Amino acid sequence: MSIDALTSAEISLPATPDATQVRDRIAILARHVDLVGLTDNHAGKPRMSPLAAVALAREQGVATVVHVSCRDRNRLALRSQVVGAAALGSEGVLCLYGDPVPGVPRVRDYTTTRLLAEAKAWAAPHDLALGCVADPFAVDGEAELALLGRKVAAGADFVQTQMVFDVDGLAAFLDDAVEGGKLDDCRVHASVPVIRTARMIEVLNHALPFRVPERVARQVAAGGGVDLAVETAVALAGLERVHALHVMSWGSEEAAGRVAAAFRAARGAPVERRR
Repeated sequence: MSIDALTSAEISLPATPDATQVRDRIAILARHVDLVGLTDNHAGKPRMSPLAAVALAREQGVATVVHVSCRDRNRLALRSQVVGAAALGSEGVLCLYGDPVPGVPRVRDYTTTRLLAEAKAWAAPHDLALGCVADPFAVDGEAELALLGRKVAAGADFVQTQMVFDVDGLAAFLDDAVEGGKLDDCRVHASVPVIRTARMIEVLNHALPFRVPERVARQVAAGGGVDLAVETAVALAGLERVHALHVMSWGSEEAAGRVAAAFRAARGAPVERRR
């Protein structure tokens, strides 16, 4: 199965059993995105299960991708999560390892590549689309390309990139991936974050394996974070190898919708998705 979404966005699920909050966030995003990503203990904090949010998203008529992290689960729990996503009618799962969390041990049972290789059989007869993640800006670009190739060979249908601040850098990475035979028919979902405050820059600089570029930090500090996300989305719309935009909304669903709408308009598509 492939997910032919033009725009997607992810939501950070709450730490409390607040279905109304989740329903409201998805309803805002549903105007402009075809697909909602349901995160898995985002930022290394215990949160509502993404499986619980699938039904809330389906109320709004949007497709869902359930994030599944190898960090927190052995093979039994991973299979249970994939089967649950399929049973609830989710369109896909995003297979990722998960960032390290201080003081919390990793399970270290399955790698993302092994999860990708087995998840389709677990979900049968439901045809789940499988996603993976890639960092086009990794320090060791060759190693990242090789890893992407292994993930695609294992069964990834789409790849969601690390957040993009350098559109030209992403284009170069994708060119190398195609020329090196690492992408095949895998769709590319390019990620853009909605960063509203300087405090969010500080958090990202501690959490990410790289520092947010100074030009980005300056624009965000001046109150231009949403405008920057819109500008990046429009630039990404001009890349032939990018199939869809993925917006990291981080609690700013209205702004995320604006970013998604800008991408859709730049691609010549209706600003609001068809319901």
